[in-house]
Amino acid sequence: MGNIVLLERPINAETLVSAAASALRARRRQYRARDQLTDQAKAEAQLRFALDAGHLGAWDLDLDSRGLTTSQQTKAHFGRAADEPLTLDDIEAAVHPQDAARRLAALETSIAEGGDYDVEYRVTWPDGSLHWLQVRGRLNLHTPGQARRMSGVILDVTDAKTAEAALRAMNETLERRVTESVRELQHSNARLLEEIGEREQAQAALVQAQKMDAIGQLTGGIAHDFNNLLTAIVGNIDMIERRSDDPRVQRMAANAREGVERATKLTAQLLAFSRSQQLDLQPVEVDALITGMGDLLARTLGHTVEIRTDLRAGAARANADPNQLELAILNLAINARDAMSDGGTVTIASRTADGWREGLKPGYYVVITVADTGHGIPADLLQKVFDPFFTTKSVGKGTGLGLSQVYGIATQSGGTVRVESTVNVGTTIQVWLPVSDAAERLRPSDAPSSETPLSQGERVLVVDDDPGVRQFIVQCLRSLGYTVTEAAGGQAGLDRIATDRPDLMVVDFAMPGVNGAQVAADARKAFPTLAVLLVTGYADAQAIKDLVKSEAVLRKPFKVSDLAVSVRRALEEAARVLDYSP
Repeated sequence: MGNIVLLERPINAETLVSAAASALRARRRQYRARDQLTDQAKAEAQLRFALDAGHLGAWDLDLDSRGLTTSQQTKAHFGRAADEPLTLDDIEAAVHPQDAARRLAALETSIAEGGDYDVEYRVTWPDGSLHWLQVRGRLNLHTPGQARRMSGVILDVTDAKTAEAALRAMNETLERRVTESVRELQHSNARLLEEIGEREQAQAALVQAQKMDAIGQLTGGIAHDFNNLLTAIVGNIDMIERRSDDPRVQRMAANAREGVERATKLTAQLLAFSRSQQLDLQPVEVDALITGMGDLLARTLGHTVEIRTDLRAGAARANADPNQLELAILNLAINARDAMSDGGTVTIASRTADGWREGLKPGYYVVITVADTGHGIPADLLQKVFDPFFTTKSVGKGTGLGLSQVYGIATQSGGTVRVESTVNVGTTIQVWLPVSDAAERLRPSDAPSSETPLSQGERVLVVDDDPGVRQFIVQCLRSLGYTVTEAAGGQAGLDRIATDRPDLMVVDFAMPGVNGAQVAADARKAFPTLAVLLVTGYADAQAIKDLVKSEAVLRKPFKVSDLAVSVRRALEEAARVLDYSP
């Protein structure tokens, strides 16, 4: 009934038509208003549904009065029940202290600039739990005379923040694990490269050792055969000198002996390189030995070379043959002099060190260093300097046996040799010798006395596979008055012992089939009192040491007087053992 138009009579037609039209217009406006209200209600319902579905809370703030209107979901985001009040002061009190300034700054910026209000902060619920909220809002269009308002939505993002933190922690853990894995991989790769390098060095060292061993065996065999020849030669020269008084013959024999002595020295160098020479190993005070060589070195190297010494080994004694060690140091000094064509400085030093070098047993060593300021050795030749007959000197100025002899002396003494060189700077050679911890030694026969001992009726069996050497020994022994029988090999010698019943067996060490040490051992099993004299030019020193407890060892080449003294000593030693046996 709110849409009523009252007309007074009399009513004309125009008035009636106009009133009807006005009433219809008013009715249409009512219908439109009703439809708008219906649509607004539907929109509000859909908005509430959307907000509830998205767990979004709605809020409206009067900026002038600080009045706040919130939905139930908004209250829930602050830990309040639907029937509990929630004011702006309650919200500000619930904000985490560390986030309060950031929230207020974002709100003031939005109000001042008219931009969107978008901020995340933490709030503490009444039960003490901590939650993350995401708040968004916008200023309403301000009409003069109306209050300023801001409306927006709010969402609890605690689960998303927890998941984000967990993901961040997982990423950090993953990055750390990846970094650690990469570091371990790099470490493993570096260790693998190091092991590959060490293996390559070990393989190179093995190849070098095999090469040196093969060359050593070859030179040792050559030296053995050469010693047999020299034994026959020097023996016959000795016999000529004993049986002839002709000065001319004596002079020619002396010349021949001089040549034999030079050949003997060459053979000794070959044996030293092949590590088959018996060295007179004993404790040697290296500093005293080098000091005693001062005059010899000065005369040998000449006035163009300055000799410096830096001796720091003190009283340490190396296990070495003093004569061979002197020869080794002299060879190194001569090589150093030859490497300095215009003169220079040779420094001879000594010190003690741990055996950390490759190829050395753990322990203490005396290190003898000979350094020069010469032209140096190219890197591609360093691996060859210890090869016999290899030399960097011009033709006719070197035999190539100096360094190989030093190498043989050092290795046979239980040490080694190292060389470092830089072209146009100089060369440094180190000889490592083990520090002697005992006076144990294996010595060759002493020099013979001026008188040649003769036979006292003993029987001697000579066992040697070389006919020339065997005949020489037989002739020498017969000339000394011994009853001598002979055998051309080890087994033949063993077969003859029972029938010949010798007092002494002279046996060569290196023979085919069975060596002299084995022959002597088998012979002593059957005849414990049998005297044994081992003759050798190429011998395993350890095998002789295990067999011969006395000094019944004679090295080739030897003279008749050497043989006579060694035979007499072996017989006397066997007699002493027999006298002391129970």
